[in-house]
Amino acid sequence: MGSFTGSSKQLPDQPIRTVDPEVERLAHTVVDGLIAQLALEPAVPATSLLDNLAGQLEQAAALRRLGVVRRTPSQQQRSSSPAPDATLTRGPAHR
Repeated sequence: MGSFTGSSKQLPDQPIRTVDPEVERLAHTVVDGLIAQLALEPAVPATSLLDNLAGQLEQAAALRRLGVVRRTPSQQQRSSSPAPDATLTRGPAHR
């Protein structure tokens, strides 16, 4: 039994927390499966991912400067004359 420092009052015994062995086994199985799955994926260096992201952001900025906007599916259905590329069109300010 434990006691607070400077106090004669003792704490009651606390039950020891236990984990169901089946739950523990399932947790290990899931974690081991995730580790195996990640190990199979090709490793991509972080700098490569950042370079790719930078390129996509530059392209998006250039398209925005040109007034190109992405059309939503509902806009595509309402459009009577689809643009050559149905997903990208010029914004209203550039027509």
